[in-house]
Amino acid sequence: MPKPVINALQRNLRQALSIGHVSEAETILARLKKEDPLSAATRGYELELLLSSNRIAEADALAPQLCRLFPDSARIIFLAGRVDYRQKRYEPAEAHFRESLRLYPHWRTRHWLGKTLTQAGKFEEAESLLQLVVEQNRHALLDLGWLHERRNDFEAALKAYDEFLAENPGHVYASEQRTRIRARMLDPEELISEVGALAEMDEEIPQALFPEFVRTLFETGQSPRAREEIQARAGRLEAKVAVQVAWVCYRAQAYDVACDLFLRHLAFNKSNIKYLASLESAADKCNRLADVMAAYKACLPETRHFYGRWRSLARRKK
Repeated sequence: MPKPVINALQRNLRQALSIGHVSEAETILARLKKEDPLSAATRGYELELLLSSNRIAEADALAPQLCRLFPDSARIIFLAGRVDYRQKRYEPAEAHFRESLRLYPHWRTRHWLGKTLTQAGKFEEAESLLQLVVEQNRHALLDLGWLHERRNDFEAALKAYDEFLAENPGHVYASEQRTRIRARMLDPEELISEVGALAEMDEEIPQALFPEFVRTLFETGQSPRAREEIQARAGRLEAKVAVQVAWVCYRAQAYDVACDLFLRHLAFNKSNIKYLASLESAADKCNRLADVMAAYKACLPETRHFYGRWRSLARRKK
């Protein structure tokens, strides 16, 4: 196959992946694999497509093979780091991103290394990396906001979100984060009063505010009200918000409510090991292991790693 044709296929594939046209990308990749099957570029696109289409188990199986085959490919090692990051394996993700940077320094790799170090609690180096990346990609301000929140510097977090929103007004995620941070900065009584005022005016509590409101209720000894508020809204919560509320309930030892919410959104978290472990722990504490086993069984055989978890729960239940 002439080089210009392969280059054109690669260019079209990059474009399809960049705009999220997975089906089109699969078609182009199939042709590229026929024409240039063994190159690092083609195999890298194969891994990137698995990531983009959320086929994490397949990506996890392919990534180490490609790292062994192409140890000098900064792009493949970067993508392997992305796979680790998605699996919340931050130590190997960090190693992959550092190796990729050694092979080919690029701001995008620094960005992902900064995100990874933030998740690992290595805030000082993460901040210096993200500050550098902001010059190339203003979206790194969102990651700086999360970094500052993780170390409880809410003023700095709010400043990062405000700076991003000044340039991107109406950005949904940044607006939700700003709402949530402002809620965390309020005294508990102020937050509860503010939500009460919304209720008196028959206005719905903003979903971004709801997890913080529930957390405040638990922390101020108002567990019955927290449970009532969750029950009244559980069916209307966005999946992301419902999972945030589940974590709040889990940390507040309201294990039955946490178990309900974790189970409700299991389909979107099948590869999240921390999520699964917490679901099982909550179910164990409220005597609902049978419900979790039934949910795992319903996902078989597509979700193969549930076999081992199901057997483990069966032994624990005896």
